[in-house]
Amino acid sequence: MEVMVFSHERPALDQSNPWASNAVRTVVTTVKNEAPFLLEWLCYHRLIGFNRFVIYSNDCTDGTHEMLRLLNDAGLVHHYDNSSPSPNAHQDPQRRAYARAMALSEVTTSDWVAVLDGDEFFTINAGEGTLDDLFYALPLRTDAVAAQWRIFGNNEVILFHADELQITQFCMASPKEIHFFYSQLAVKSLFRPYPVQQLGVHRPVFKINFGTPEKPIMFVNGSGADVTNRFLQRSWCMDHDMSGFDLCHVNHYMIRSSEVFLMKRWRGTANSSNVERINFDYFYRYNMNVVPETGITRWADRVTAARSDLIRQIPELGRLQAAAGETYRAQIDMLKAQLKAEAPDQYELLFNPEAQRRDTARRQEELESMLTRQKKRAAAEIEDASAAAAQPRHIRASPILLAPLTSETLVPVMPLLSMTPWATLPDDPLDVARTRIAAADPQPQGAQSADLPPQWLIDLRRSPYKRGFYHSEEEFAALHVERKRAHLFVTFDNLSQVGLTGIDRDAWGYEFGRKSDWSQLGIFAFRANWFRNPLLFDYLRQLRDAKLFERYQTVTFSGTSMGAYAACAFSSLVPGAQVIAFSPQSTLSAGLVPWEGRFPSGRAADWRGDFSDATTETAGASRVFLIYDPLDENDRAHAERFAGDNITHLRAPMAGHKTALRLRQADLLSKVVRGLAMDGLSPKDFRALYRSARMQPWYLNALGHRLAARGRSDWLSRLAQIARQNGRPNVAKNMEISARPASAANVMP
Repeated sequence: MEVMVFSHERPALDQSNPWASNAVRTVVTTVKNEAPFLLEWLCYHRLIGFNRFVIYSNDCTDGTHEMLRLLNDAGLVHHYDNSSPSPNAHQDPQRRAYARAMALSEVTTSDWVAVLDGDEFFTINAGEGTLDDLFYALPLRTDAVAAQWRIFGNNEVILFHADELQITQFCMASPKEIHFFYSQLAVKSLFRPYPVQQLGVHRPVFKINFGTPEKPIMFVNGSGADVTNRFLQRSWCMDHDMSGFDLCHVNHYMIRSSEVFLMKRWRGTANSSNVERINFDYFYRYNMNVVPETGITRWADRVTAARSDLIRQIPELGRLQAAAGETYRAQIDMLKAQLKAEAPDQYELLFNPEAQRRDTARRQEELESMLTRQKKRAAAEIEDASAAAAQPRHIRASPILLAPLTSETLVPVMPLLSMTPWATLPDDPLDVARTRIAAADPQPQGAQSADLPPQWLIDLRRSPYKRGFYHSEEEFAALHVERKRAHLFVTFDNLSQVGLTGIDRDAWGYEFGRKSDWSQLGIFAFRANWFRNPLLFDYLRQLRDAKLFERYQTVTFSGTSMGAYAACAFSSLVPGAQVIAFSPQSTLSAGLVPWEGRFPSGRAADWRGDFSDATTETAGASRVFLIYDPLDENDRAHAERFAGDNITHLRAPMAGHKTALRLRQADLLSKVVRGLAMDGLSPKDFRALYRSARMQPWYLNALGHRLAARGRSDWLSRLAQIARQNGRPNVAKNMEISARPASAANVMP
């Protein structure tokens, strides 16, 4: 079958010069139940210049698989069923697909590769909007382009319209100049594959010998500016001052219409087995009807014509798309009726036009307010700079400490702590947030930032509790918010927070401490060195010597993984304190735990000297609660190194190394922490609470994987029945597929 609109021939590529051709432009994507939208997405990207499509689909029930098979048979896409993991394949469907894609010559022999989701449209602002226009405008020898998200709301569209284009229905998006939250700065990448070792959701991972003087890499933003230093290793979000949209960006239709969002919430996503991730907080956060964004609509007529032409040439595609629309309609009607009966407030949020208008107005008013403050701040900074030059800023010790920290009490290597009383700062807390906080988020001179204030700063200015301090060093920072004197919650960042650069970053567990009305001391980590910093050791000792901890009746140290190590290790500074440690690591000293092969950045730190073994530092604690998965061999080995009458082991099987996250997903984390800290939760109570989480998708999936690995298809089938009976049909379906004999499972090699 010949389909001329999609035909292409690949020109010969000079392998000795990787910049010699831009001919083969490949999209790698994963999809799940995208049948109503698939052809629009495919035709649009083909029209702008992509000419090879590698598409993985998993667990589709709406005809997506069948449509992709037809397109594959016609030679228009390379389709792979990604529903069932083969032996040794990643359990997460998205990572599984990306690993498989990197083994394909269709990917590795491409000139350019983009990794996009089915609700993401790569949008080119240069020239006529084609890839040729983009490549012409890019700097020579560009290896990768970080195209920033524009997050689109539902444009107050409530109903699902099967035949209408997304690119014309949804034309309200997040603004360019202001970001409301950190993930708004996320990017998607277009890159040359030859230096790439691994595909990622937002950016590729480069081979170890690339990014060196001998083999340099150039990564540019959506305006063609060099951002290599930020993205060479690990970042997936822009710094605000690096944003650029002149050449390209990505339209991300995260919500679509309200009815389609309800379907998305029900079915989950192609890139995660965690259906609970898509909830109504997600809708409230990402329904970004803020500013018009209509650039992509210039393609609407051509996309409509191409889609019609494709259906004319393969009529079965049209039948499947229409059937998918009918399936969506029936499912939406059922879900709406169920939601209206069970959660009328959430139903109102999604389907009341007036509620939609109010939400749009709220976002737009917030944007106007932020822009106004930004302009005022820009003018004020000039005046402040002149005033500062004329009169040095007065700095004195924070009044929150019983004994002020003075130069005589400080260790000589440490500068005087900048603990200026908050009452001496400007009155407007949002202007305060824009003040450059030393070392935490350095800004170039003259740059304008639209950063929102962190919650703790708002609390210090607007809540009844206005006493606290923030102190920052190169590798760590400390935040203290004093509320009631009954309890101090001391927390430490985990490894995933290290890379966060937004100034609105809160301490680990901050919102929980805030809601509990506890005072908090939060230690931020800016390096992945597992808090192995002598300057931090000295700083915490100074707080102890200044009698900060003595102000409170009880003190609880807490954290997860890296933060749990720190909570255990530094608890020795406060004898009689209690510790709540999630997935705790006792140490990463090779001499003490030679079997530990995880966390390379932590193992590379200096584990000599103080606080190097958390098991010895917890001897003086009143109670130490260790929450871990005994089926995770490494975590169990760390937990078993702790000994003493004050140690309580709380086992959380199937949680893996994510015990705190799993408890939060089951809505149990706050209950556990508060119960343990307030002596209201016994080990027996914990076991009962944890048993209530056994119908969570993550628990069922973990248990299913263990049964599959042991070849217990009979038990797996029974577990699938239990999952289905308890409202987990997607989980059940995956288990039923895994329980089939290998010959019937159609597992990819």
